[in-house]
Amino acid sequence: MEFPSSGPRPLTVEEFDTTRHLSHAARQARERGFDKITIVDADTHHDETGSFRQMVDYIDSTVERQKARASTNEGRRPMIPYNISYADVGGRIQRFAARKLEQTPANVHRDITLTRRSMAAMGATYGVMYPTASMRLAIQPKRDWEFWLTLAYNRWIANDLLPQEPQLKAMLYLPLHHTAECLKMIEELADKPGVAGCVVASARYEKIQQKGMMKVLAAMQERDLVLAFHGMANWEEANLAAIPKWGAVQAIGVPQSNMVHMANWLMSGMPERFPTLKVLWCESGVAWAHYLMQRLDAVYLARVSDAPLLKEKPSHYMARMYYCSQPLERPDDPAALEVAFRAINAETQLVWGSNFPAHNFDVPATIWDLPFLSETAKRAILGGNATRLFRFKTGNV
Repeated sequence: MEFPSSGPRPLTVEEFDTTRHLSHAARQARERGFDKITIVDADTHHDETGSFRQMVDYIDSTVERQKARASTNEGRRPMIPYNISYADVGGRIQRFAARKLEQTPANVHRDITLTRRSMAAMGATYGVMYPTASMRLAIQPKRDWEFWLTLAYNRWIANDLLPQEPQLKAMLYLPLHHTAECLKMIEELADKPGVAGCVVASARYEKIQQKGMMKVLAAMQERDLVLAFHGMANWEEANLAAIPKWGAVQAIGVPQSNMVHMANWLMSGMPERFPTLKVLWCESGVAWAHYLMQRLDAVYLARVSDAPLLKEKPSHYMARMYYCSQPLERPDDPAALEVAFRAINAETQLVWGSNFPAHNFDVPATIWDLPFLSETAKRAILGGNATRLFRFKTGNV
């Protein structure tokens, strides 16, 4: 497999190994003694497209099942079209393509093996899996296609994948356009071992506060499931299309997608309607939350009637939600990050997630090396908070 290089000849890669690829992360883990604490990777991704042929069998409709098989040439073509992206920096980040060359044992599912390897290298004991390709279904127009494929994915991961590894949990994909079916899906799958909650791909237009979602959210609250909003950027959005560089689109578009849902969640009074529902905001870092707290508080104090169900300022509710640290900002002045951590009550509300194998994944040392955190706070963010949030059964936190 050939990749671009700075010289006249392309770089040729004949094999790939996750453990060797993460050797620096493994060294950091040894140096910091991560083997002595419990670390939970609250946001690790797997490539579900390799299991398309098994997933498609979970589509109930024979017509939709055949359309899925035909449109992907039995899984040989991508089941979900790619949107414009330069995540691999023009091919220079090799793991996206080269991971296909990695050898795995035949008696364990490939996704389990690869996730185990990345977790072991970073020092993580437990992990929460999210889909990768399926997240793109939120930004394509065929909503029935989104429903059938994500239902198949949810059934496959709950019934086939999770029983193979008790140290992994997973988030079911929530197709907001089909609220009645979302409720049936939760009733069918939520009590399966390893199901931690549901994730919303944030780059979408359906409102979380729509009437049809009330029963869905009530069912999640009753079962103590986590509702996660996973930030994404859609370059085809009109306001983002004006930006010519993919990195800038990510910097603005990903947190923006979560800010829209956060504003809807708060101004519609959802924290008062579902006071014990655990809400997690992923893949946007932390700076956006501190900024939005100030903006929404200012609006609320000037226009209380816009949010009649709220009994406190928006920032007070936000400080009781959960946040995943990746991709963590690295300001020149650590005090700026410390203020953001303090605003969201990071010691109890922040969880670490790697987002591996994404282009901008974070290792546990990203949290451990922060100068303003106590060791107690570091242990909580790296494992203790996620253990409580996702109900992992462990003692050494």
